[in-house]
Amino acid sequence: MRGIAPVKKLTRTIALAAAALAVAAGIAVVPATAATAAPPPINCSGDALIEKSFDNGTSWQMCWRVDSKKGLVLEQVGVRAPGESAYRRVLDSVYLGQLHVPYDTGKNVWNDITSYGFGNQYLQKLSAAECGSGELKDVAQTWTTTRGGSTTTWMRTIPALCITDTTSPMAYRSHEQSWGSIEDAPLFTTEAQGFSLQIISKVDWYEYATKIEFTDEGGIAFDLGATGDISYEDFDADATTGWPVGTGDTAFAASHWHNAIWRLDFGLDGQDQMAVEQYDSVLGEEGERTNLMHTTPTTVASPANLAPVNDLTWWRVAAPNSTNADGHERSYEFVFPGSQLYQGDAVTQPLLTFTNYNACQEYATNNLNPACAEKNVVEYVASAAGQSLTDPVAWVNSGFHHVVRDEDQSPMQTHWQTFSIMPRDWTSQSMGTPAGRSCINGDPGGEIHTDESPCEVVEPTPEPTPEPTETATPTPEPTETATPTPEPTDGATPGTGGGSGEGQDEAARISLSDTTLAPGEKFELSGSGFAAGEKVAVTLHSDPLKVGTLEADDAGVISGELTLPSGAEPGAHEVVAVGADSGATASVDVTVTASGALAVTGGVIAGGAGLVGLALLVIGAVLVLRRRRLRVEPLEAAVS
Repeated sequence: MRGIAPVKKLTRTIALAAAALAVAAGIAVVPATAATAAPPPINCSGDALIEKSFDNGTSWQMCWRVDSKKGLVLEQVGVRAPGESAYRRVLDSVYLGQLHVPYDTGKNVWNDITSYGFGNQYLQKLSAAECGSGELKDVAQTWTTTRGGSTTTWMRTIPALCITDTTSPMAYRSHEQSWGSIEDAPLFTTEAQGFSLQIISKVDWYEYATKIEFTDEGGIAFDLGATGDISYEDFDADATTGWPVGTGDTAFAASHWHNAIWRLDFGLDGQDQMAVEQYDSVLGEEGERTNLMHTTPTTVASPANLAPVNDLTWWRVAAPNSTNADGHERSYEFVFPGSQLYQGDAVTQPLLTFTNYNACQEYATNNLNPACAEKNVVEYVASAAGQSLTDPVAWVNSGFHHVVRDEDQSPMQTHWQTFSIMPRDWTSQSMGTPAGRSCINGDPGGEIHTDESPCEVVEPTPEPTPEPTETATPTPEPTETATPTPEPTDGATPGTGGGSGEGQDEAARISLSDTTLAPGEKFELSGSGFAAGEKVAVTLHSDPLKVGTLEADDAGVISGELTLPSGAEPGAHEVVAVGADSGATASVDVTVTASGALAVTGGVIAGGAGLVGLALLVIGAVLVLRRRRLRVEPLEAAVS
């Protein structure tokens, strides 16, 4: 790249040395703190234990079983990030806590998990073709039935759990970052890896797929798919409670809801103290280009039924006593692509219910455990009034309103309802960070040169201006002219721009609308003598800060409005313009004042110093937000 001298290396001390070892070993580095506690042991083995590792070094570990009512149950779910020696617990257990199915006709309400179940006789045998390239595992089930006073015990073992490796395109994509470069290499890109566990359960006319997927980034997705057939018994609706299916408008299939309420018992990093936080965003005061958007946290201090304030509301479960290498507390965030909340029942109005762990609170509705007098999530919260929420169990309502259509006739196309939990600050960089990006954490600097080992961040420095050389021809004495030389004006005289003009290219010239500027202040720059159509990079020196880029016209003329970087230090500086193709260079002396408002624009990315200043502002805002946490109001207040 023209006009740039050899780069200045930034020292990374211990972290850099660690990165070098990792690169030599061929793995990425995701810094993590020393273990905050010994990882909780896993108490299953053999066929009940699942362990999976990915190419990026991420590994998952868990126990599995199929319960007669709950269906697929996962326990002691832990993830091991690349570079770590032990698993960190994410969930103590997870399963589908209820499938609540009310009909729009008002004639039926089903609780499929507790009234029927997803195991035993309802669990379906999977064929090799259904599992494809995945691994089929056998499931043994035993149950009894009583008919006509006669009791029969049934026992069977069938292939019913399918474990499948999954991929998705473009987990990330990033070119080498070098100002003005249009080169294609080096390019960092890869596809994401994962694996899913799935069973199929048939309840009456419907067939349900319970699927849980784990990714190499530490994410977990929870899916319920519904297929099978439309029940002939449910063609009893009208035009307001159903949809015409078949010829004309004579038969209306009843619309209904699939309220899949999952039970997630968190055990983040084996900690016995966890916290739940709700984040809400509101449009604030007018900024330079648009309004500010303020996001503030609220601590969910007690068990609660929660509904979102708007579609910007989100939640996380955090482990305050477990921090990553950056000192940020580890957490998992809930991600909802969309959930339709049934308003006809109090238990399905919350999107999320948080309770403290209680072994007998097994189901979201129609709880079958006699040790608990409470039968649903609303009653669980009511009975825990005044408790501190420290051992959270999340009851997550993934709702779907099924308005039947012609295309749903036999066999019904599978429709999926989903949500996921994603790591937030679990590691200081993503688990998929390649070795060539392992040194980028918090401040990437001006450029990233990953052809070095270990990875280093570098900042561009200007090419030094050569000293003028003497020529053999003596300089003639100046002669007086009849026309007096006009006095120079700030930013108006070509070739000087109000400054000394030293270092100015013989052909290239620039001038500014003003040479006394404050950080964040806008100014006009014009110039000539550059190559036709080339990009001209404008920087502030001597500690280089990128100001912007202008494009020369067919005559080599540039002009445009730029903004002085907010990180510019007060004092004497130069604004330097360098042509990307011609190397033509021009400069103007400027004075940066100590006063002036900090400007943040969307059109120009400042250099390393500007990014550091912005990062400090963000950190300060987060500290203020932490001191402003409030108690979340119960569902009634949130909905009203």
